[in-house]
Amino acid sequence: MSETSSELIERLGSPTRATQRGACDEALPRVRSEPDLRDAVRELLRAENPLARFSAAWLLFQSERPTLRLLPALLDSLELRDGDLRWQAAQMLTALGRMQPEVLPVVLHEANAAASPARRRMAIFVLRELAPERPETGAVYLRALTDPDGDVRRAALSCFAKLTDPDRELAVRAIGLARGADPDPRMARIATVVLPELARFHPDLRDDVNAALAELERASDPSLVRGAQAARERLRDTDG
Repeated sequence: MSETSSELIERLGSPTRATQRGACDEALPRVRSEPDLRDAVRELLRAENPLARFSAAWLLFQSERPTLRLLPALLDSLELRDGDLRWQAAQMLTALGRMQPEVLPVVLHEANAAASPARRRMAIFVLRELAPERPETGAVYLRALTDPDGDVRRAALSCFAKLTDPDRELAVRAIGLARGADPDPRMARIATVVLPELARFHPDLRDDVNAALAELERASDPSLVRGAQAARERLRDTDG
């Protein structure tokens, strides 16, 4: 590999976003046409630098049919500090999961048991796009409501409305959260957003949902009041 290519490989792991992004853009057409550079990028999937692993995964995802060799780097990238890179990794992981069925059980495990809260949270978002119809996804979301990390709990609750067939227990828990079952007041606000959709799937709970929202309309927090009013309006719309 030429000295120029070695310098390019080094820039792929740069902590400076503009440098790393520029290196990716420069490398992409060359990876498609230069076997030596392509091999070096594949080796980069095992680099110690997580930014370099992300760049390698991104380049290989764009330049050839993605394979399971990208999975470890994409999972690690869910923990990157840069939010844009985390979301790009999540999107690639979702796409890879649609091509490779082996990805789903791995993502389910990560959402349940990853040591990093950021990794658990991003895996939850991947499941929202990858498998909203699977009961295992709903089970992960339900379990995540007891996660010690507030960001993880909020992510799980926000995804309830994306499930194609949410379990009744999810709706029951959301009603409880609207009524303050979680010490984080943001959970009640999120619950107001998801409850009308959950009530559509579980009409026997509509009265309970309506009562919980009515209670929130009398809350001292103006944002909760507005959220509850908007939710009750959506609930009335589904009645028609």
